[in-house]
Amino acid sequence: MTKQDIENIYSEFHVPAHILNHMKVVACICKTLGKTLKNKGINFDMELTANAALLHDVLRVCDMKDFKPSEFPDPCKIEDIKFWKELRKKYGEMGHEQAMSKVLRERGEKKLGQLIEKHAFMEIDNLQTWEEKILYYADKRVDRDKVVSLKTRFEEGSKRNRRIGDDHKKITQCENRVYLLEEELREILGEAIDHL
Repeated sequence: MTKQDIENIYSEFHVPAHILNHMKVVACICKTLGKTLKNKGINFDMELTANAALLHDVLRVCDMKDFKPSEFPDPCKIEDIKFWKELRKKYGEMGHEQAMSKVLRERGEKKLGQLIEKHAFMEIDNLQTWEEKILYYADKRVDRDKVVSLKTRFEEGSKRNRRIGDDHKKITQCENRVYLLEEELREILGEAIDHL
């Protein structure tokens, strides 16, 4: 997938500026950690992972808990809001990870779609490849467009994403496993984890 292909997807799906910024920061982290892996002789598909990072939240508006475009950091056009409401109807029950995976698979980008699907919060126990682990972890270290600790990210994410009826015990267990993933990555990547 080319840079222009990615830009075309941003335009096609009216991706809000704050989500674009988030994805770009996640991509930078993926590249930084990926370079460290490669320097240690570990096979890592940098292009696939960077592209996944640049696309992972394209459909984020479809499952936002509080969909309030008037509160987005940047002004929204009426046609954008109308488009996003249609996306929410079409994909809201599916979740943004699976929705983007579906879109990409339909366009012949199966590997990219599969990788994006793995950044879903509850996928922590299903991460197998370095690409999956790095994308997942990078996303969990970026709150909006700032690199933060996992603790801060979980606190902020909880405010925005938790819903009545969520299994808080299961969420806490997943958070604990993300901390274990961080330790696993720290053993391999060393200071690269702490200096993002």
